[in-house]
Amino acid sequence: MREFADATLRSLVFLTRFPSRFASFPAGRSLGADAHAFPLAGLLAAIPAALVLIAADAAGLSPFVAATLAVGTLVLTTGALHEDGLGDVADGLFGHHERERAIAIMKDSRVGTYGALALILSAALRIGLLAQLVEADRGGAALALLAAAAVSRGAMAWLWSVLPSADIGGLADRMGRPTAAVGLRALVVGDGIFLVLGALAFGILPAFAGLALGGLVLLWFRGVIWRRLGGQSGDCLGAAQQMTEIAALLGLALGA
Repeated sequence: MREFADATLRSLVFLTRFPSRFASFPAGRSLGADAHAFPLAGLLAAIPAALVLIAADAAGLSPFVAATLAVGTLVLTTGALHEDGLGDVADGLFGHHERERAIAIMKDSRVGTYGALALILSAALRIGLLAQLVEADRGGAALALLAAAAVSRGAMAWLWSVLPSADIGGLADRMGRPTAAVGLRALVVGDGIFLVLGALAFGILPAFAGLALGGLVLLWFRGVIWRRLGGQSGDCLGAAQQMTEIAALLGLALGA
């Protein structure tokens, strides 16, 4: 338990703005070795956003405003880490560039047209889906936010573990790729958290729908980056998190 707690704290430091002084970093231990803790770290990172969602709705604000404040809180908590990856991947892949050129574009800090549109759509979909869930049930929407945060981080860890690095020397490569066992454990833990919280929030069928949609999107994206890039990068992991989160929320919203 102590090892898992330490891994969760280290994961929080990497995935959020959580202060590094609260975590221990043993010499020679890679972030990939801690990837099994990503789902719990994602859930903890989403707690402030879930509390803002409940408070805003309880204060009489509209579901749209409450959802917007919650998504904004989540972005602030994570430092837009995953949104940055989504924008870079959209710019690199949607222009139909060759592998080397696509990777170079993804490394560019500037945001292009495809990246800007992807970020707008991501924010709009998350806000819209959360608002719909708030209308159905305020507490259920907060649980859905936590569940989607957990399952999407598990998906990210799994993708990291099953594909080789497409960007040698990049962030994901330097952090140490998780083993297949670590990636699978993260996926199972994230899926389990999502099923439990999703079922508590809106029932077992919507929970399974969210899990199925998230899985399909993850497998589709895995195929895309394997064909286009020959592997994954840190930006790809961030994009996977964003897309899986949206798909999971969509599945819950369809059944709510």
